[in-house]
Amino acid sequence: MRAFIPIGGLVVAALCAGSTAALGQGAPTPTPTPAEAAPAAPTGETGKAEKKPAAASTALDGVFKDGFTLRTPDKKSELKLQASVQLDARGYGGDSVAPSSFDIRRARIDFNAKLYDYIAVRIQAALEDNPYIRNAYMDIGRRETFKLRIGQMKVPFSTQWLTLDNRVDFIERGSDTPVYPFFDRGLLVWGTVAKGTTTYSLGVFNGNGVDVEGTKGDIDDHKDAAARLFLQPFRNSQSRGLKGLYLVGQGTYALTSAPTRRFETRGLMAANYESLLWRWRTEQVLGSNVRNTDQIAGEIDSRTRLGAEANYILGPFSASVEWAETEYEGIAVYHDFWVGSKRLKHDPVLARDGKIRNTSVWLSYFLTGESKLVDTWGWTQPSPARPYWPGNGNRGAWELLARYSSTSTDPQLFDTVRVNGFTAADFPAAPPVLVGEGGSVNAAILEGAPEVREVSLGLNWTMNYNFRILFDWTYIWAPEYTGGKNGIVSGGSSELADLTEKNRIVESEHMLGMRFIFRI
Repeated sequence: MRAFIPIGGLVVAALCAGSTAALGQGAPTPTPTPAEAAPAAPTGETGKAEKKPAAASTALDGVFKDGFTLRTPDKKSELKLQASVQLDARGYGGDSVAPSSFDIRRARIDFNAKLYDYIAVRIQAALEDNPYIRNAYMDIGRRETFKLRIGQMKVPFSTQWLTLDNRVDFIERGSDTPVYPFFDRGLLVWGTVAKGTTTYSLGVFNGNGVDVEGTKGDIDDHKDAAARLFLQPFRNSQSRGLKGLYLVGQGTYALTSAPTRRFETRGLMAANYESLLWRWRTEQVLGSNVRNTDQIAGEIDSRTRLGAEANYILGPFSASVEWAETEYEGIAVYHDFWVGSKRLKHDPVLARDGKIRNTSVWLSYFLTGESKLVDTWGWTQPSPARPYWPGNGNRGAWELLARYSSTSTDPQLFDTVRVNGFTAADFPAAPPVLVGEGGSVNAAILEGAPEVREVSLGLNWTMNYNFRILFDWTYIWAPEYTGGKNGIVSGGSSELADLTEKNRIVESEHMLGMRFIFRI
């Protein structure tokens, strides 16, 4: 569609660096009436009309495919607008106390722009739950071997985590943060070398999540470093069986200071979304009168992630094996007493190191013959060979999936110590107003299940580019569960209002889920 109605100079400057754009429905430009006609050009001393330099202009092509796109005819500059919504229905069984529910799981608006094949900008807003900016970055560079990304982006770790949310295989991923990283603010250099067989990513980030979780920047001077290698060693092979093999190695390292909401205190979400494998327990209050606070609080020295993957595609069949490990060093729990911003007591009560490991294996087969794609930015769902629309007789793309995952956490991270509130005897000189005296808590790093297993079966129907439906059955269980201990924190990630039920430690849970994905 070739456009012909003028757009204002401000939009044009953003899109085409000063070019005047045009937008319309392809109708011819109307002939101006005499009243609308431009005034006659001024004449000089010679009596001839003086010619003004013509304003530069560029006609834009408008395309509605995989989103709405405006681009210059040479396709070097473009503006794309996309949106997606994910609607869930979830029902729980087994020992679960999580409430069955309907949910707007995700609602996103995505703005992408490209300028002269040299600069690319992406701004994405997440509108579900508490709205926030998700992606906000700029890519600089034309060469495929070296590009610079600046802003807020996904930290490069795990192909499953990097896969776009509207392209996931199952309703939920097999693991979550802190096993995976999240979006963070920083710098990333990346590129593809060795005849397309190797893609590298190297980055440095704040380490405390998205802007809404650290609105003024970082919480300390420490930073996270990330590195990832995505290999297709047989990309240029003539063997169809070898060409589809992909190998991945990756890691992150962070010196840190305190548990963050994003990576620690929110806990480790289960694959059924509304429960937790465990919750973080270093932050507890024994008593407070606003000015004085008697509490326990944690500190962390470092957090290291390591990961390895093998991914494989052969026609309609895909498979993936992923191993990820997060190691904490120097987790310490302290019993503190604060008066305003002055800390009077800082007594250590518990110190541990430990690891969290996750192994995930999944298989996929398209009954209708389509084939997935994968690169360093994640998996891509294929468009149906015969897209379904009401009345056209086509059936879209049908996919069968199965997944098994295992998560283990070192048992010493679940050790507990009884802590009593401070008394006058703890302040022999001049005791402050005591706010926790007579109270006590069980201080711990984690509470929940050291071992959790998960099995998911899925059936996905991709009707066309715009519509996709996912059907999942997920079963999780804690093999070391013993009478209310070492189990799943049921409903720990839900909106369950009954606090006598929420966070109950249980042995197993079932979930039947359906997700409707609509995107434009």
